[in-house]
Amino acid sequence: MAKAKKTKSGMWTCLVFVGKDDVGKRKYRRFTESSKREAEYQAAEYARNHRKPNCADNMKFSEAAEDYVKAKENLLSPSTIRGYRGMIRTAFPLLKDIILREIDSGDYIQRQINANAKCYSAKSIKNQFGMITAVMGYYGYMINKRSVTLKPKEKHSIPVPTQQEAEKLMAVAHQDPAIECQILLAITCSLRQSEIADLNVEDIEGNIVHVRGATVRGEHGLIHKETNKSLAGTRDVPMPKNLSQLMQERCEQRKTGKLFPLHPANVLKHLNKLEDANGLPHYTMHSLRHCFAATMHAHGVPDKYIMEMGGWSSADVLKNVYEYTFADKAKSEKAKVDSYFDSVINPDSIK
Repeated sequence: MAKAKKTKSGMWTCLVFVGKDDVGKRKYRRFTESSKREAEYQAAEYARNHRKPNCADNMKFSEAAEDYVKAKENLLSPSTIRGYRGMIRTAFPLLKDIILREIDSGDYIQRQINANAKCYSAKSIKNQFGMITAVMGYYGYMINKRSVTLKPKEKHSIPVPTQQEAEKLMAVAHQDPAIECQILLAITCSLRQSEIADLNVEDIEGNIVHVRGATVRGEHGLIHKETNKSLAGTRDVPMPKNLSQLMQERCEQRKTGKLFPLHPANVLKHLNKLEDANGLPHYTMHSLRHCFAATMHAHGVPDKYIMEMGGWSSADVLKNVYEYTFADKAKSEKAKVDSYFDSVINPDSIK
């Protein structure tokens, strides 16, 4: 959908491509309104009503979605393609047999979103709607995103080990040699599970772990990716002395190739078993990565360095998702503030 831009006069203007003239110059229709929402709405309605018919008009949504995914297979990550195909199989029962022309003119999309809202999270709904608009847009149907109501955002936080729990987990990690180094790489170096699974012997150089790629789930098993989740994911992370020694020992044992042969899907099983044996709550490897951010933040490390070490691409991601304080630390700090408030409200009552 075309995006509106604010003019010097304070109005909002939006351009819709309408074709080319006799000499090949592109032509646009301009819509100017007092609000961004209205300008984009008018542009979207014009594009919808003046769209030229094409051969995809009678194509079913399921067919169009599959064709879209095939066209993007070499451009998108394997995990994204796997997610798209999973959506095609299960997320669009009301749309799959409807032809594109009818979807464009009806309220089928809202009906599908309403049905999915009963069993999918707000994030999943957003991803599903994103795929619907991408598929429709690929065949020339510009969906007015403002005309569809999505599920409201949900407050979502991943449980993070307290400082005492993190210390205990690191102390008992040696009880399971298969995941000992993996636990420590997540807590002390903030490596993602996919990055840990991708490490080879040559990625360890002294006390530095070179993070260069990722091993992710594709449609037919694990796939190596040359790039990480973000550009910032490619990084060199110093390891604590004890972890560095453990990694050197593992390199000597493995000689070459993958450092961790254990399938990533089994790492969580090992971790939960270790936690049960030591009276710890269940946490995931991603929780341990969050724990790294919490530890750095609690020790006053500037965001810039947390981002570099953890492979986060922006401060917004760090602050909105990963900037945690330990639960026990937060309570003690709140107690200090409460004491201050009490002294101000009624100083005579403080003994």
